[in-house]
Amino acid sequence: MAASAAAGKRGGKGRGKPAATASGALARWWKVALLVLLVTLGLPLGHALFGEVVALLGGAVLFGFLLGRWTAR
Repeated sequence: MAASAAAGKRGGKGRGKPAATASGALARWWKVALLVLLVTLGLPLGHALFGEVVALLGGAVLFGFLLGRWTAR
């Protein structure tokens, strides 16, 4: 009986997800806006300056890096 009482005091359930805040949602949309800006301005500029292959490879590498950073835990 003492063991079950001690387990109840410790809090048997884990914490859930924290509530979403307005700043978290705003930060997410800033990231989306940055990505859209990079695609609409960066890819044509890279294509004009360095050629099609470099622009596509650079865009793929940059997108993969940003996506990995933004989704890392």
